[in-house]
Amino acid sequence: MKMTNLKLSMEVWPNMPWGRLEICGCAVNSWGNIPLNELVYKVKEHGYEGMDIVYSKIAEIPPEEKPEIMKKTKEALEETGVHLQSLGAHCTFVTPRWFDAAAGVKMMKEAIDDAVYLGADTVCTLIAQGFYDPALYNIMTRKEAWDMIVKNVGECARYAKERNMTISVEILQGTLINSVDQWFKLYNEIGLDNVYVTVDTGTFYTTIKPKMPVYDAILKLGKHINCVHVKDEVGFTNIIQCQHVWLGAGFVDFKEVARALKEIDYQGYCAVEWEGWQNGGLAGVGDPGGIGLSDFDMVASESKLFLEEEGFC
Repeated sequence: MKMTNLKLSMEVWPNMPWGRLEICGCAVNSWGNIPLNELVYKVKEHGYEGMDIVYSKIAEIPPEEKPEIMKKTKEALEETGVHLQSLGAHCTFVTPRWFDAAAGVKMMKEAIDDAVYLGADTVCTLIAQGFYDPALYNIMTRKEAWDMIVKNVGECARYAKERNMTISVEILQGTLINSVDQWFKLYNEIGLDNVYVTVDTGTFYTTIKPKMPVYDAILKLGKHINCVHVKDEVGFTNIIQCQHVWLGAGFVDFKEVARALKEIDYQGYCAVEWEGWQNGGLAGVGDPGGIGLSDFDMVASESKLFLEEEGFC
C-alpha cells in the first residue's frame, strides 16, 4: 500500500555554521544562540513531528558543557515526542591536505557517537571539499580523489555499522557524488547496507534535472533514500553559482517531489533546510537579493504552511 502522508521536520542551525567560508559569510539566524535543548521545544511549538540538527550546533558546545546539554536535549526529545531524524555532519573527505581529511573523518565519527546517544536515525554527510568546486582537479587526479572518498566514507560507514547507526551521503553539485549513478557507484564500492542517500530538492533541480527527470531519479533511488532536505534553489551545477531562495521562488517543483516520495512509500522525514539567511548577493549562497529571512520562527511557520499546500502532508 502506498504511503498517504509525508512527515515534516525542522533543521536547526548555529550561527556561522561553516566557519570562515566566504560564500556563506558571518551568517546569523534568530535561533543561532538558543541552546540546543531549548530548540527541541521550538520545533514542537511550530507543529513539526521531526527535527534535524546541523552538527556544528553540537560541535560548538564547550567540552565542559556538552554532557549536560546533550542530556537535556535527549530528555527534551523524549518529553516532546519530537523525532530526531539526523545529525548533518558536512565533513571534508577529499583533499590533497591529508590532515584536513583526517579531521573530517574524526568529526564524522564524533557525530556518529552523538547520533547514537541522542537516538537519531542517521548521520547525513556530503563529500566536501569539492573536486569540481573547489576545483581539486588542478591538483588531484579523478582516481586519487575517488579512492580517497571510498576509503574515508567506507571507514565512517564501518564505524557506524558497529554502532547500529546508518550514514546518508548527500548528492551534491560540485562534488564527485553529483548524480544518481555516482551515488550508486559509491554505494556499491563501499558494499555496506547502512549507507543511504540524502535527497536535497535544491540540488535535484539544479544538478540532477539536466541529466534525468527528478521524478525518475527519486524512483531509481527508492528504498536507498533515508533523508530529504527541502529547499528552493536557483543557479548552476556547482556551489559558487547556486543560491538558496525562499520556497516557491526557484526551480523546485515541490508537488512533483511529494508525488515521487509517496510513490516510493518514503517513510522518513522531509526536513526544512533553509539556508537563504547566509551571505547572499552575487558572491554568496543565500538570497540573490542579498537579504534572506533570518527569523526562524517565521521560517518554521511559513515553511510548514507552504509545504503542506504543496503536498507534504
